[in-house]
Amino acid sequence: MQHWLVRGVMAWLDADGMRMSAAMAFYAMLSLAPLLVLVVAGVGWWVDRSVVEDTMISQVQAVAGERTAAVVQQALNSATAPAQGVIASLIAFGVLLSAATGVFVALQDALKDIWEQSRNENQPWWWLLVLRLRGVGYMLVVGGLLMVSLVLTTVLRVITPMLGDVLSHPWALLLLNETISFLFIALLFVGLMRISDGKKPAMRYLVRAAAIGAILFTLGKHAMTAYLAGAAVVSAYGAAGSLVALLMWLYFSSAILLLAASLAKAMADADHVPLEEPSDDTHAAPAPPAATAPAAT
Repeated sequence: MQHWLVRGVMAWLDADGMRMSAAMAFYAMLSLAPLLVLVVAGVGWWVDRSVVEDTMISQVQAVAGERTAAVVQQALNSATAPAQGVIASLIAFGVLLSAATGVFVALQDALKDIWEQSRNENQPWWWLLVLRLRGVGYMLVVGGLLMVSLVLTTVLRVITPMLGDVLSHPWALLLLNETISFLFIALLFVGLMRISDGKKPAMRYLVRAAAIGAILFTLGKHAMTAYLAGAAVVSAYGAAGSLVALLMWLYFSSAILLLAASLAKAMADADHVPLEEPSDDTHAAPAPPAATAPAAT
């Protein structure tokens, strides 16, 4: 019998995880600017907006490099351009909200394919609205994680002078930064895998798979940064090279997330634990109306 790790990777490949990762990267690119605007606007209620933007850009630059950070900064600046008039502002907000939640709808479909759950094609219109609103909820989660990052950054700035002898070593700062990054990514992966509105692996398997995914992401980001620094495929596109770099980062992140989801199911299958139903009926998709048989004459 194959090990759960092998079965998880094979299931990810059989479900065409690389193709789904590419599709999610495309949706994520389209959703990036409105998603950033809504997250910054939400966190901006408690923290100065410029501080939030600077922290977000610095985090992106630390993970994905200067090219990707420049694209994110430009997208954020363009998306925050004020609209003219009240009606135009309302329309712009509606379009912004719809675009920002598109990537979460695509993620739910991908998770159903990974976890071998059938899709309900006859969903009512209001259920599609519910899915979009759940995407808004997960944007608030991302904003909460960003606030935690801001708090940790502030705390580190305060305690660094007190622990100067310990943190003066480069390895200590590197270990601290990698640990914080690992925890942040693991929490984000767990939250994103929980977005599925159908059956899903138990929470303990999602946490374990998210930890594996965070390790793979932490190791892979260094290789990805080194590759993009001298990749001919990026420089060949000239001015659009930064956009290509962003797409490659989104593709890499989506692939790791879907692989972690596949590993979670493989671990549950290895323990003979069935997928769990949604915690309450509000998270479950409505069943299509049953066909009624004609009355006998």
